[in-house]
Formats: sequence, structure tokens, C-alpha cells
Amino acid sequence: MHKSFTLSRTDNIELNLYQYGEENCDKGHSFGPAVRQHYLFHYVISGTGVLSTEYGSFPVVAGEGFLIHPHDVTTYRADKKDPWHYMWLEVDGLVAGKIFEECRLSRQFPIYHPRQSEDPLLALRYLRQLVSHGDEHRLKTLGLSYLFFSALIDNALQGGGELPSDKLQHLHKAVKLIENRYHEQLTIERLAAYCNINRSYLCRLFKNAYGIGPKAYLLNFRMNIAASLLRNSQTAIKVVGISVGYENQLHFSKAFKQVHGVSPAKWRQDNNQPGPADS
Repeated sequence: MHKSFTLSRTDNIELNLYQYGEENCDKGHSFGPAVRQHYLFHYVISGTGVLSTEYGSFPVVAGEGFLIHPHDVTTYRADKKDPWHYMWLEVDGLVAGKIFEECRLSRQFPIYHPRQSEDPLLALRYLRQLVSHGDEHRLKTLGLSYLFFSALIDNALQGGGELPSDKLQHLHKAVKLIENRYHEQLTIERLAAYCNINRSYLCRLFKNAYGIGPKAYLLNFRMNIAASLLRNSQTAIKVVGISVGYENQLHFSKAFKQVHGVSPAKWRQDNNQPGPADS
């Protein structure tokens, strides 16, 4: 089942609702790597799946949600045995960022975790009303979206997934270096030295925040960028590899297959983006 609505008028400066809908995914269904122009929030009704971003891979289960930030390269995939059923909203506006902050969401922690309250399904009821009535009444649509986000905020798990400020500072510094220098020959030692901490401590910070070490984080980041280049340009595969830090095309192909399960050439072919002949 798939249902989606696109609003013809999106001129509300405070909170702009662009699209919303519902998807009952097939087993293993995936979307991405892709880049969104606005915030995209999915509320998972049933099933499980994984969100992959430049900050790591995050499992998501029923009752939780996941946020995609504007301009980030992301992929999300339904479980092969228990695929998720979700509803989603695409929004932007002056208060959108603040709303998601109050939901305890960020690029580093994009998964919404509800606390056990007296009425944990209140947000879902508002979302069902929004999707069921379509786009017939613009004011009602906006009103339900406000009520939905208000219920999310009220039921957000406070403090979940946060690190102490000093640890978060080291983590942000390392992530920023990866974002700016991923195309260079980055090593764990260089990241640790840049943050003025030792290698073991840096690895623990990444494990606690993302569930993976800095080496895997860097690999995922590079391969998501590479996938975006393969999808959105006709750049030769060798040049794509160099662009994300791999002078050796064979090493790049092995790394890409480790993350995406297929070679860069096969991935480009499957995603219908023909490129020039690669030697």
C-alpha cells in the first residue's frame, strides 16, 4: 500500500508542509542514497528497518521514528523478514529545526525514541487523521501536523543518546574533520591527534554514539558520497574513487561492495544512471 499527498500551496513561513503519506513496504525495500531538500520524518507503525546516514547506521523499530535532515545523503531499508509500515511528513520553515530539537533529534541522533506515557499513540492518531483526509482542507492539514509534532515532543524520551558536553565536543570535531577531509588519506591516528585524545578513547566515543568505530564511520561516509556521485553524475568510476579518497580503483570497488553489496558499476547499472566506459 502506498499513499501520498503533495500540497499545491506551501507558503506558511513558520511550518511548511510539502508532502505526507503512508507506505507499507515490501521486504527489503530501500530508498537511496538520496538527498532531500527539506526535513523528512518517518513514523514507524510496524516492522523494522535501518537508516544509514553519513553519521552511521541506525536500526528503527515500531513506535520509533527517524529524521532526515535537508541536504544529507541517506539510505533507508526495510527489514527482509519484517518490513516496516510507516507514515511520513516532509516539512520546513522557521520553527521546523526547533521542533526536531525538542523531539531530541539531530544529525548525530536521528532516531526518535518515545517514553512510556499514558497515551503513547496520540501522535499516531493525529498522523492517521492527516493521511486519511488527504489534502482537501489546508488549515486542517496544518493543524494536524502541529498537533502531531506537539504530541511527539510531549512523549520524547528526554536525554536519550546524549553524551556529556566534553565528549560531544571531541566527537563533533572528529566528525567535522571527516566531513571536510574524507577525500584525503585519513587515519584513526590523525583523527585522534586532531581531537587531542588517544585512539582508544576516540573509538569508544564513536561506538557509544553510533554503534560503530571511526574507521567504519569514515567508510560509510565515503561510500554514501560515492553512491550519490554514481547516481547523480556521469563521472567515471575511477574518478569517483579518487574523489572519496581511493587512488586505487580496485581498493575502491572492494570498499564500495563492502558497504553496498555490489560493485560500483553494478550499483550504477541498477540505479539507471549510465556513465562513461570505465577501464
